[in-house]
This record gives sequence, C-alpha cells and structure tokens, in this order.
Amino acid sequence: MRFAHVVGVVVGIAVAISGCQRVRKAGQEREDCREDHTCDRGLQCLSNRCVRPPPADCTKVAETLASLDLGNYAPRDQRAPVVARYKTSCETAMVSKDEGACLDKATDKYAANACLPSMFPPPGAGSGSGDCVEVVQRVRQAVLSDVAGTDAQKMIDQMLPAMQASCTEDAWPEPLKQCIIATKPGDKAGLEKCNELMPKTLQDKLQQRMMQRAPTP
Repeated sequence: MRFAHVVGVVVGIAVAISGCQRVRKAGQEREDCREDHTCDRGLQCLSNRCVRPPPADCTKVAETLASLDLGNYAPRDQRAPVVARYKTSCETAMVSKDEGACLDKATDKYAANACLPSMFPPPGAGSGSGDCVEVVQRVRQAVLSDVAGTDAQKMIDQMLPAMQASCTEDAWPEPLKQCIIATKPGDKAGLEKCNELMPKTLQDKLQQRMMQRAPTP
C-alpha cells in the first residue's frame, strides 16, 4: 500500500464497513480483554471487556494548553489558531476524561505533556515523535474531505490512532513526516508527493495496524 493510497484505504474501510466480516480478537474494542488484562491502545479493561474511556472536553483541553503556551492574556487573533490546533489534536488522539482531569492539575508544560501521552508521546517513542500528531492531523483533514456523515467520521477517527502509533513506534523517517506536515490542510495532491519517502516495510506495518483498528458492523 503506497502512502498516496492511505486516504483512500481509510475512506474505503469506513464506507464499506457493512460488508466486513473480519474476525474480532481479544483486546479490541467491545471484545474480551487479553489474558494479561490488557487491551489495544486507548482502551481500558473493565470487567474483562475492552472499552473506550469517556472522552475529555477537547475545547477545555485546548484552552488550557494554549494558556500554558501563550499565557492567559494573549490577543484573540494569536490565541485562536493555537486553540484550534490543540482541539483537533485532542480529538484525533482521543484524549480521555481522566487525562483531561490530570491536565487540570498541571502547572507547567512539562506536567501537561505527561498527562497527555496520546498527544505528546514520551521521548524514545520514535524519532521526532512529537511531529506525529501533526502528521495525523494532515491525513485526517484530507480523509474528511472525501466523506460525509458523522458515522463515517467516527469510524475514521477510530482508526487514525493506529497511524499515529505507527508514526511514533515504527519511527517514520523525518523527511516523510516533514513532507506531510508541509502540505496544506485537505491537500491530497500534496500528500501524493510524499510517496517515495515511505519505505515498503512501513507501508505494510501501517496497513496492518489500521486494519486491526477497523470497526466491524
């Protein structure tokens, strides 16, 4: 799967979900927990069932992070784009209510980052892993330009964390990440230019991760 086709693959999974008969596995959402009581990334094991924790208020998360970045009295025109960027990142990373509560108690950016590992992967999670959130944002914007309806959007948002996990844990090349980040929001043609920067091994890993996250009817 070439990177230029990532958008098409994600959309195709979302709109053809009713015909999917993929076998569910322990650790996936709404399935049994694994034997070691663990679940896939972003899920919690409760009563031997893998469930997604309640989401955080991403508007509040974004406002808090913007205040830590800019202070409480930054001009509106300077603050608004920062808030918008953090809100999108929060939604893409599926920040949980507990993580949001942790952020409420944070007094500096270091503590805030520690509360939100899905938005700010810890050092060592992958080369330049902090850029992976923005990489996923660019792809999400391109994907959503091709779909309509809240159900399709929900399915897409459920799969995109697998892309962020691949970016951080599989150590995407820095030139690839910077190529994607440099594209304009919703610019699928721009993403196509990043094709040759993604090795075949990473393409295969990404496809596998995303298929594991694909919801079933």
